Amino acid sequence: MAPKEFRDLKEEKLVQCVLLAECPQDYGSPIMQDLPKVLVPLVNTPLLDYSLDWLERSGIDEVIVYCRTHPHSDAIRQHCRDFTKRRGDQSMRVCVVASEDCHSMGDAMRDLYAKSLLKGDFFLMYGDVIGNLDLQGLMMRHKDRRTSDKKIIMSLVYLNKTDECIGDSESTAMLVTNSSTGKILHHERRNTTGSKLSVPSELLKTCSQIRVYPVLEDPGIAVCSEIIPSLFSDNFDYGSRDSFIRGIIEQEELLDYSIACEVLNSGYATRASSLPLYEKVSGEVIRRLAYPLIPEISLTSHRIRYLFDDFKNNYWEPSAKFHKGSGGNDVVVGAGSEVSTMAGIEKTVVGDHCTLEDNVKATSSFIMNNVHIKRGCVLQQCYVGENVKLEENVILSPGCVIGAGVILGPNITIPSATWLAAKPPVDEFDEEVANKDPDPRVCGNKGHAFVVTRDDEDECEFGTLVWGQQKKEEDDEDDEEEEEEESDEDITEDMHMRDEDEQREYEFKREIRESLHTALREGSASENVVLEINASRHAYNMSMEEVISTVTQAIIRAGEEKPLAEYKSEDLWALTKVSFLKFKDVFSNYIRKPRDQITVLNAIESLMGQYQEYLPTVQKVLYELNQAHEILDDEVILHWFKRGGTATPAFPAIKTLSSKYIEWLEQDDDDDDEESDD
Repeated sequence: MAPKEFRDLKEEKLVQCVLLAECPQDYGSPIMQDLPKVLVPLVNTPLLDYSLDWLERSGIDEVIVYCRTHPHSDAIRQHCRDFTKRRGDQSMRVCVVASEDCHSMGDAMRDLYAKSLLKGDFFLMYGDVIGNLDLQGLMMRHKDRRTSDKKIIMSLVYLNKTDECIGDSESTAMLVTNSSTGKILHHERRNTTGSKLSVPSELLKTCSQIRVYPVLEDPGIAVCSEIIPSLFSDNFDYGSRDSFIRGIIEQEELLDYSIACEVLNSGYATRASSLPLYEKVSGEVIRRLAYPLIPEISLTSHRIRYLFDDFKNNYWEPSAKFHKGSGGNDVVVGAGSEVSTMAGIEKTVVGDHCTLEDNVKATSSFIMNNVHIKRGCVLQQCYVGENVKLEENVILSPGCVIGAGVILGPNITIPSATWLAAKPPVDEFDEEVANKDPDPRVCGNKGHAFVVTRDDEDECEFGTLVWGQQKKEEDDEDDEEEEEEESDEDITEDMHMRDEDEQREYEFKREIRESLHTALREGSASENVVLEINASRHAYNMSMEEVISTVTQAIIRAGEEKPLAEYKSEDLWALTKVSFLKFKDVFSNYIRKPRDQITVLNAIESLMGQYQEYLPTVQKVLYELNQAHEILDDEVILHWFKRGGTATPAFPAIKTLSSKYIEWLEQDDDDDDEESDD
């Protein structure tokens, strides 16, 4: 047995996370009647697996999955057992704690405090969170804050990605902070008081250094000190996370505690808390924004499970019968499923052992396992549960949620935002309604389904969009009045936030262009140029796509020494050709996959549109990058042209000026095909 001192040290360093399986929002009874929210598949993987895999990758030692005893605790417990079994003995410990009376985060914290399960600082998050943030770094910075200020008991994590935020109050927050300490002075949800942020006037008097964040993405991640559960236990008014935050902020002087925030400009973390966000997060996972949590890698075994088409961003299990021509972009097809070559699907996830017959059209839809969809059906932005059967010519309008085991059709249209279940609905006393026979007007002559009434009060409480319907303004007249009353200060703050991002992007582009211009003139080594580019990338926090686009345009323009109007097209081409030769190794350092090549082509299109003096050189630019330096592949160029580029006004001119070269590439491609056939 290890010495007591060693055991104590190991326990002291134990990093724990409380994962709340009972989330304030769910996906509605047609989905939740058979599955807990955390086991609902997202891109054919249970939500819980994303959280567990991320936590294990981050070095978390123990996860406490907290849930209600009924009705799904056994399923959650078994799933966690299976997860850890597949990972082996060295995986993190996953403990499921169930309670009869868990109705809120406050209930969970009080129960965990009574059971003394939390040993020190810990993470607190919901079971519908997906992310790739460095949790160890977050914990370290939280402890550093506590070392310098013992009053800080919690650090809340936010992402500064306002352009990606959806109008759901639980996924966004408005903050006022002390800019020097990072302490939160004011916190409110985006939709609780309308679209404007109301800053209490007393903050301006008591704090000379404030920073306003009008909209932040809130992934629901908190780093907590060990005192947090006891504070919940002492105050039963703390039910939700927001009520706790509000209570601590409003009573900071009395309690002598405060909450800090950490606003991140990079990384990925978000919650699939509602159906609109479920759709958004699914698309982001498919587009690989949550890397390393990507569709083709199993999150339980870490083995490759899907083939991947980098051009269309499609994934399919090898046993699936899926023809590439059947899919548009962002399609996932599970094991044993069969998609007709006459079907058309786009931005859609198909589960295991499904059948999609001829002329089935599916867009932005989520089809679970063992679903049979017959010919002529149309699905648009809908969720279809397991073992559903759609007879011929069923049309599912946007926002439909079809529960497991439902049968619909034939020849019926389901109205927008309709929820259907295989079992009759229950009344407020949990008793089934008297009429247990399905209505053919609802589900069709061969159908079996019952309409489920949505709880509109919950949607109002969380400011949730009704999935499949455009968000309506609460009152047009009120909106007009709000616009008239909007103060100059609000407008100035908004413009300031936008100007900061634009200025950052401008400075990055200017710096890269100057670096390449200087390197070309002085003959600097390519490896030194790459180091300068990488330093600028990190300094300005730019994505790799932005780097590739900026570097492409900067290389083309690196030889300019005077205004563009003073150059002839042949002179511009001569300068560009020299620049390509000089920086071909720089290109190769960043252009590593077809998607990167598409970014290069998009950047060229953008440059030609902005500086039309370069348009006459476009065919030579493509030839040089394709044939001379092998930066761009033939098939990528052809694919890009067939897709229409990025559809800017410059593209028709680019296509016309490059037509002979494209014809030559197509002919060369056909000749290669004939040789391979021989």
